[in-house]
Amino acid sequence: MSIKAIFYSKFDPHEGAPPRPSSTTGPKIVHQVPEDSILTASDPSASSNGPSSSFSSTIPLLSFSTISRFVIPRQSLCGNLISLSPPPLTSTTPPTLVLSYPICLTSPHYPRNEFIFNFALVLGDPATIDVPSYKSVVKKLAHLMRSLEEQSHFLSDDASPPNSGKIYSLCEMLMEDLNNYCECMIPIDELNTLNIKLFPSLPNPASVKPWHVPLFTVRIETMVDENWDLTMLRIIPFINGVNSVKRIAALADADLKLTKKCVKHLLYYGCILLLDIFSFNAVYAPTAEFANMIAKDPEMQKECARYVNTAFAPGAQEEAVIDGAPERRTSGLTNATLQDEEMWPLTGKGDPVDGVGIVQLFANLRQGLTVREWYTQNANMLANIDMRRFVTFGVIKGLLYRVHRYAIRTQKGTFPYGPAEGEFLQHPNLTRSMSSERHLTEESSQRSKHKQKHSRGVGKTHADDQTLNSRIVEFLDGTHCFDEICTELGISEKDLTERLKSRAMGEVTIICR
Repeated sequence: MSIKAIFYSKFDPHEGAPPRPSSTTGPKIVHQVPEDSILTASDPSASSNGPSSSFSSTIPLLSFSTISRFVIPRQSLCGNLISLSPPPLTSTTPPTLVLSYPICLTSPHYPRNEFIFNFALVLGDPATIDVPSYKSVVKKLAHLMRSLEEQSHFLSDDASPPNSGKIYSLCEMLMEDLNNYCECMIPIDELNTLNIKLFPSLPNPASVKPWHVPLFTVRIETMVDENWDLTMLRIIPFINGVNSVKRIAALADADLKLTKKCVKHLLYYGCILLLDIFSFNAVYAPTAEFANMIAKDPEMQKECARYVNTAFAPGAQEEAVIDGAPERRTSGLTNATLQDEEMWPLTGKGDPVDGVGIVQLFANLRQGLTVREWYTQNANMLANIDMRRFVTFGVIKGLLYRVHRYAIRTQKGTFPYGPAEGEFLQHPNLTRSMSSERHLTEESSQRSKHKQKHSRGVGKTHADDQTLNSRIVEFLDGTHCFDEICTELGISEKDLTERLKSRAMGEVTIICR
């Protein structure tokens, strides 16, 4: 129960009258739910309802006298969200947070020509509550009550005794519905209804890059509505866990910026997650959590087997495995009805790849070993396993991480275009003994690749080739991964690697991290 109490307070013009002429304000709690949850007297041992309060089972949360000047503040502070952390009554009183939005109305209708009121929420420990989602509740409640007061003097003309009447009932239903259902729809009169829903405050999504690959985590077809954004409707059919954001924009004939915004919107609400472009030249390695997860979890091993088995291949659009493999139908059977011996993929010799084999395949991935080389070493076991889904499963579950490659131009070559040599950052600490780097200045490699490049370059002008090289040079500062370079320039990783090995580029060091 996040909401501990709700109270309605106002400035009573009679509170500051004799016999207390020195008082300049008259804040007063009119209704509170539950009763006696807030002490209204200066003495913490007292209560707002006199002697009868001694029989109340409600434990007071705070004293109104300590926060009254902020709940009913001066007029200049009205119309602003105010968050308060009142001091605890005793050492055992749990911490609370008071959210309020005071409203001040000026009119000759009111005594002193103004009417100040406030509906406040008392929340539990802020460390365990999504506080931002309740701020909108306080604001909406304040604006609705302001409208009701301006229309019919709904609050100022209410003569009900404390903790009774329609305003008290409204606070009571609001607290009960929000705590139990996270939403409420409370009719106030024939024309007004209080509709409030708690929406969780989500963190800002990560930046979406053109080389990222979105993958659905939900069944998006059950959520799509014809009133959705047109760009969103166009790109959804091409989000399949294979296409990059830039490719999705091209296939959907949509603007790249709008496509990135739509993907970011889906990412914000947790409908997708972002992966790297799958490539056979990519390198993956087990994370530190590998030994404590799938290696010791037989259920995750079965889940992985169902997800990667080519016998249960899904349709064109697939979903990520988050809390279980998505349902895929084959021969009228679902994953839920498969027996243990049916879910394991078969090797090339017809033997099942059990949980131990699944773990062994993950463990064989390591630094310096590409997916192509990993497949060559384990071709028999991978005969009926979808490699892309296998890698995707490991990344989603946190079993694998991608080892990206970055290029640094440490010495200017014969290429005449691009920045001067002095504009490139020299890296004296990058020695040839580092196992994660590759120096591409070997004379034999340059000659062979140079010939291949020119044999393939029929139909391309020398100027086009030089222009592409000049654009590649802009990315050779060690901060741009190969996925980014290939996507931005529209070239393959193989072509990029061959160009980096050419003499025109100079000395280029590739670092894997």
